[in-house]
Amino acid sequence: MTQPAVIFLQRIEQLLSTGKQEEARRLLGEFINLNPGNAHAWWLMSLTVTDVNQQIDCLQRALLLDPENKPARERLAKLVSQPPVSPSVGPFTALEPAGTEESKVDGLLGPAWAAPSQADPGTEPQQSEAKQTANPSPPAPVEPAEVPHPRKSKTRWGVVLVLLSVFAILVIASFAEYLSLKRMAQAQAEAQGLLATSAVAQTLTNLPLPTLIPTWTATATFTALPSATLSETPTLTPTLKYTLTKTPRPSSLIGPVVGLYAPDFSLTDLVTGEQVSLSQFDGQPVLLFFWATWCSKCNNEIDSIATITQSYKDAGLVVLSINTAEDPRVVSAYQITHLLTFPILLDPDSVVHSAYFVDLDAIPRHFFVNSSGRIASIGKGEMTLNEMKVQVDAIMRRYPTTTP
Repeated sequence: MTQPAVIFLQRIEQLLSTGKQEEARRLLGEFINLNPGNAHAWWLMSLTVTDVNQQIDCLQRALLLDPENKPARERLAKLVSQPPVSPSVGPFTALEPAGTEESKVDGLLGPAWAAPSQADPGTEPQQSEAKQTANPSPPAPVEPAEVPHPRKSKTRWGVVLVLLSVFAILVIASFAEYLSLKRMAQAQAEAQGLLATSAVAQTLTNLPLPTLIPTWTATATFTALPSATLSETPTLTPTLKYTLTKTPRPSSLIGPVVGLYAPDFSLTDLVTGEQVSLSQFDGQPVLLFFWATWCSKCNNEIDSIATITQSYKDAGLVVLSINTAEDPRVVSAYQITHLLTFPILLDPDSVVHSAYFVDLDAIPRHFFVNSSGRIASIGKGEMTLNEMKVQVDAIMRRYPTTTP
């Protein structure tokens, strides 16, 4: 590119930067008619015209002259991907009437709309006359190089977008169906688990109460009571009476195992500060809940434990939660924050946890103790509210039995 051409195109760029597109387009038309093989001039012309089809034509001509022009290629791709502005006619049909003479340099034709108008101000008649003298007869038309039609590119892009949309819809539908099947499988598994738990609870309920070791023993005592008629002197007659005393349970029948008596313990209540023993609730069904504030699964069960406490309180169920090896201030803050009303017993040395074989990594743990003091079932890990209700109903003998 000659030095005058470079200076002229820099002037065009200055006009474009100041918003003088019309003046820049007029000057570029004159320059292109004289230099149709300048790729940079076609690039600048695409920035001055407003018609999308004319912009595409300018960019295609610039790429034919300079295939490595990356800005022109990127802008052409964006313009081709947009919907067509005038799909019924060619991009320059109205601007290129039949018989219009076009400039030719290096086998490229300049469109008629790029040529400077005769009435435009600033036209240089000397240059036009010199050009007519140099070319007295009109040149023979030369077929331009084949340029990909923008409509074909748009059609290809449209097909690609439709295929991508169909693929996305299929993927979303498949994922939704997978989630639906997963939820159905989980619901069936929970239902089967609940039925199995109910069957176990029914079986435990139908078992006869243990009678091998009596809890209470009758002891005979004699008490003298007055006995006499109206005509006789009152005399004292000994009468046999019975006093019940608690019989100690054999150590071989005590342990944290289903069917054995629950080991007794005595711990401090967090709220009242009093000592609470398991033995003071003899004759009542008891739920022992081993937990800690840092245990996420225990936190998930707190609301269920509170619901069980309120629902079965009037029926005689006793809920004792046993916290292990935690600062009482932390447990107290947790109790106040969650508005817990069931008793919280502190086990700072983990003595009761050891007696019930409960490790810190095995909480939460649940022991369902029936009214005879025996462990009816043990719940390991997190339990749902319905699973707890099934076990509580079993130790409270709420299920119908086959016994007439």
